[in-house]
Formats: sequence, C-alpha cells, structure tokens
Amino acid sequence: MRGKVGSYRGFVVLAFAALALGACGPKKVSLSIAMNEYKFEPATWEVPAGAEVTVALTNSGSVMHEWVLLNQGYTVTPPFSDDKDGANILVDQDVEAGQTSTFTFTAPTVAGSYEVVCGVAAHIENGMVGTLVVR
Repeated sequence: MRGKVGSYRGFVVLAFAALALGACGPKKVSLSIAMNEYKFEPATWEVPAGAEVTVALTNSGSVMHEWVLLNQGYTVTPPFSDDKDGANILVDQDVEAGQTSTFTFTAPTVAGSYEVVCGVAAHIENGMVGTLVVR
C-alpha cells in the first residue's frame, strides 16, 4: 500500500509541475479587426506584453488598407511615408479590398500605448488610426 501512495504523490507532483511549466509559455491572443473607409473596428486593442498575437484583418472597404503598428511614443505626422516613418514600423500588413489577411506577431514587451495607422495615402488624414495597448 505504501508503494502505491508514494507513486500517486509522485504523479500529482509531476502533474502540477507540468501545469506550471505550461503556464510559463507566452500568452496567445487573437484579434479580429474590420477595416473600411476610413476606420478600424474596433479602434483600440489590448494585449499582454510579449504575447503571441494572431490578427485577422477583414477589409470590407473598396480600396486597399494597411495595419501598421508603430514604435511606442511615435506618432505619424501626415502624410505617412516609408522614407519618413519606416524606421518606426514594428508590423505592417496590407489587405486588398474584400479580402481577409491573418498573421501573427509578438507583442512588444514594454507596456504602454502604440499607434496603429493605415499607411495608404490620405487614410490617416481621414481618421484611420487606432491604438494597441500593451499591459
């Protein structure tokens, strides 16, 4: 009887250890974002620092849109351009009209607010701006 109790305790310890190690991995978050002229819906997203973020962008508009995540503290002064703003881009994903694009990235590890814009000409000026909040 003593051997079975010891084996049971060992199993319980191993099971808890496995659960604890599984909890140590990166958090996984999914975001669904609608894009159209000229907005993101929703326009604010919240993710844990360092999380593996899978984004599904659906462009229901009539023109191409972009989802461009920028460095913390950086704000685009319109017009957006790769020459001027390119060094501050963390993630850039294009979506053609009527299409859906799904991609995964690792969220920044520093908590705070990060600007997201549509880099297509005149879209920022028309209000196509969002915020990624990292906690």
